[in-house]
Amino acid sequence: MPELRQRWLPFSGLEFPVSARGPAYGERHALYQRYRHKLVINPDLTRALVSFQGNKSAPFYRWFKYKEAFSSEFITYILDHFQVHSGKKWSVLDPFAGVGTTLTSATKAGGQATGIERLPVGIAVMNARLKADLVSIVRFRQTLARLRNECIHNDRPQQYLFPHLKITQKAFSPETEKGMSVYHGFVETIDNPDVRFLFRFALLAVLEETSFTRKDGQYLRWDYRSGKSVESRFDKGAITEFWLAINRKLEMMLEDIEHRDGGRFSSNATIIEGSCLSELLRFSEESFDLVVTSPPYCNRYDYTRTYALELACLGYSEAQVKSLRQALLSATVENKSKRARLAKLYKSLDRESFYDQMEECFERQGALREVLSVLRNARDLGMLNNNNVPAMVEHYFFEMNLVVHELARILSPGGHIVMVNDNVQYFGEEVPVDLILSEFALHAGLKVDRIWVLPRGKGNSSQQMGVHGRNEIRKCVYVWSK
Repeated sequence: MPELRQRWLPFSGLEFPVSARGPAYGERHALYQRYRHKLVINPDLTRALVSFQGNKSAPFYRWFKYKEAFSSEFITYILDHFQVHSGKKWSVLDPFAGVGTTLTSATKAGGQATGIERLPVGIAVMNARLKADLVSIVRFRQTLARLRNECIHNDRPQQYLFPHLKITQKAFSPETEKGMSVYHGFVETIDNPDVRFLFRFALLAVLEETSFTRKDGQYLRWDYRSGKSVESRFDKGAITEFWLAINRKLEMMLEDIEHRDGGRFSSNATIIEGSCLSELLRFSEESFDLVVTSPPYCNRYDYTRTYALELACLGYSEAQVKSLRQALLSATVENKSKRARLAKLYKSLDRESFYDQMEECFERQGALREVLSVLRNARDLGMLNNNNVPAMVEHYFFEMNLVVHELARILSPGGHIVMVNDNVQYFGEEVPVDLILSEFALHAGLKVDRIWVLPRGKGNSSQQMGVHGRNEIRKCVYVWSK
């Protein structure tokens, strides 16, 4: 679309971030020089477009607040720009599907969509979307009416107790716990499996709203009224009464179901529960016309803690949560290396040579070696706030290198990969995630068409800002083609 390209502006930042110092920055500076002409500011890409903000009031997306998603409007923008839905069958893949924004938007536009997701919360949201396509509207409406008649003023004791994890203890008031118990008992009486699933999902979707917690970056923030020992006097404000919250959620769901699009999602979307580190290997070459995704960022964000309430509600035990944390893409300081397991997997599939090429690409990435050297030196001098940061960065890029190479393999000729990601900063050192991953893409046989830079980046953390000063970090959308 030429009219869009005319709006792109060259990235006119510094030659390299202000934190650059000394000869140790040689590799990153050289990498920046190689790609500086690919860095273009795209004023169409607002932060709302590449975040959940645009989904807050959108039908179906508004059921569950998943702040890590991009908006449905972003997918529409990408589909329009690359015109993948013009006159032929087409397929799209999201290997980090989250709550299925790519899938829902692509199937609505007429495509076949496949999503891979390991976090059970995302799987639950996508399955709710599937059930919404299939459920009887009459039965859903009748069940909601029965709920109001039977349960809201039910004071009878119930057997169900919310299955708390250690981290979620004291998350709810006694009144809320009682309401959830009564509600759970009612849900178990619902005969229709699709209606029952959606009513269970509604409970999952109101947990934060009715709790003393708020999702805040890498952890749950606790209201002082919870009774937990907390350092700050954080006041969440009004906490929604349980029956009010559950009724509003179910009314919202009914409203959207009554205006559904005729089953396009359920008939054209495939949801795969698992890690893309292994699931991508199952696809044959040239399987998809388009990949649109946003992987976890290399920013220590722990989904298993942020979504602890939801995981507890889904019945995950402490041991299962710990195992899940290790199964997700390495982006926290607790992740251990998956290299030995992945090497064994590739060997079992007789793909050792492909794995060896990926590993060589990873080991020879100079800018990454430079980053790791700086971080390890800082660790050895006791200057990092967590000594596992260098290992986390190494694990992250090793796994993303594998993902990029597999995506290149399964992308059809003429296809595109569009990836939303942020650069990160540790010890005052910006890690050029966009450039390193683009180098991996180049090695995998892809063309780096451009790296769209958002007009507004993000600031480094308050802790780093106090020591190293403010450094705006690039937020980017990578566009690669085959």
